[in-house]
Amino acid sequence: MEWYNKGQYFKAIPVFEELMGLLKGKESVEEIYFHYCMANFKQESFLMSAYHFKNFYQKHPYSKYTEEALFMHARSYEEQSLIYSLDQTETVKAIDAFQTFINTYSNSERVPKSNAVIDELRAKLEIKALSAADLYYKTKNYRAAAVSYKNLLLDYPDIDNVIEIQFKIVESYSKFAKQSILSKQKERYEETIKTASNYLNRYPNSEFKIEVKALMENAHFNILKSNFEHANISLYTGKIKLLNEMDDLFNMHYPKILDPILKAKANNYLEKAYFQKIKTEYTKAQESTTEHKAIYYKKAIEAYNTFSTKFASSKFDNEAKRMFYAAEKNYKKYTK
Repeated sequence: MEWYNKGQYFKAIPVFEELMGLLKGKESVEEIYFHYCMANFKQESFLMSAYHFKNFYQKHPYSKYTEEALFMHARSYEEQSLIYSLDQTETVKAIDAFQTFINTYSNSERVPKSNAVIDELRAKLEIKALSAADLYYKTKNYRAAAVSYKNLLLDYPDIDNVIEIQFKIVESYSKFAKQSILSKQKERYEETIKTASNYLNRYPNSEFKIEVKALMENAHFNILKSNFEHANISLYTGKIKLLNEMDDLFNMHYPKILDPILKAKANNYLEKAYFQKIKTEYTKAQESTTEHKAIYYKKAIEAYNTFSTKFASSKFDNEAKRMFYAAEKNYKKYTK
């Protein structure tokens, strides 16, 4: 104990170990074991002290040192907690250990200190989680960024800059949709719209309101754009299906587009879609076997009639008419 009191723990520890073996079963071993635990802690052997303080608590539940042992068990994990940029396994263990102490000794004078340490440790985990989400965003891994930001808000709802983090979620979904393959863009822009709408409902006066509205408007437009572009690279069945969807999509999303330039572009995509239906059916007719040609020429004629009704003065009208007249001629030929 003289070595212990002088801070010469490296001398005291082996003697404590020897005494615990010699006095096993004796009442005095309890005090020796506690000071052995403390010597390890004070010598910064925190892994050892964490284990032995917990072991002490379990073996001596009625000791005068029991409460302090459980508290020091938590302190041992706290001391092992690394800076936020490194692994936080011990930080989580420390939080759990302090919470166990609070639950076990709710009237202890050490409870305020335990709560304060938990707050500090959670702040470290919060910074770690935010840094990870920001890193995903900076490296353009936008899907992971969106998920990480959402999880961050679930785990730390009281974090600072909640409104900015919510904005980054909207922005991440928008950027993720843009970098996706065409077949996935529609559903991902829909997720952007949903997230942006929730944001505006929740924060109507946010400093990011204008940016969120712009992202949502662009998402409405990009659903039309990506649907048409996906149709262009698809084979016949998929192409016709996507082109036929343009009407419903246009009716759903066009009213939400306010920018005159985007509105004009959206109208242009719809016009192109109607024209592409004529061209697709006409091309299919030319490539089909004799017995199927009439079917597709008829579809080309029907597509032209719809197109000419909807777009009376289209820039594609001359080419559309040439295919229409040829389709009419060939339809008569193959239906004789």
